[in-house]
Amino acid sequence: MISMSKKLPVYKEIRFNLLQDILANKYTTSQLPTEAELCKQYKVSRMTVNKALSMLVHEGLIRRIPGKGSFTNLTEIKKKFADARSFSQDVNTIGGNPGSKLLSFKKLTAKDHPEIAALFNLKDEDYFFLFERLRSADEVPLALTKTYISGKVIPDLREEVLEQSLYAYIREELGILPRCSDYQIRAREASQREQNLLGTETNALLVVKHISYTEDNVPFEYNESAYLGSKFFYVSSSMNHPHIETMDAE
Repeated sequence: MISMSKKLPVYKEIRFNLLQDILANKYTTSQLPTEAELCKQYKVSRMTVNKALSMLVHEGLIRRIPGKGSFTNLTEIKKKFADARSFSQDVNTIGGNPGSKLLSFKKLTAKDHPEIAALFNLKDEDYFFLFERLRSADEVPLALTKTYISGKVIPDLREEVLEQSLYAYIREELGILPRCSDYQIRAREASQREQNLLGTETNALLVVKHISYTEDNVPFEYNESAYLGSKFFYVSSSMNHPHIETMDAE
């Protein structure tokens, strides 16, 4: 427990103690005690506990998932520009178990979507696939992805494939070695729908768009991914920069 000469408000004391436990890797499952457990431990109201947890959410240290609880938010995934590494591979690099939930799946005609038709060089009678997935690590949501796939390159795309790694299917089953290019990255606040799906309240999103090409330089995928900003960062090289902590005085 915290010991200071100047007594903190109870909600700040709870926040401080939880922070120390997070930094000490006490929560090996990444899940914090429930609000009810914290209320009992500190003998305070749910409102007080909620205020402490909200501070940690605002600081990007935890995420609250409706119906599941609060989870630590310290692990980061490093991605390299133009590296055709799948989300599943990204999660594997931090020792996590990747997950994918298909939210929608459509097969659309090129003539009704001229921008996508132009991107994939499709004729009016050609088609493409559009699907949205909720991506997770150890059942904790991390990203929302919207993907367009050319039916000219991948004519038979089944929904069950999308419950796993799409790139593993593309490489191992179809023999296509994707090359990612034309990246566009920006940060923005999450919409209410995104907050609900990702279990975040104030967490900014890192929105990344890119095009994937075959070895013959044929565009076949356009992807828009909205990552939790506190979980992902992009690098242009393997250079490791110093990690400088900021001091937050109480």
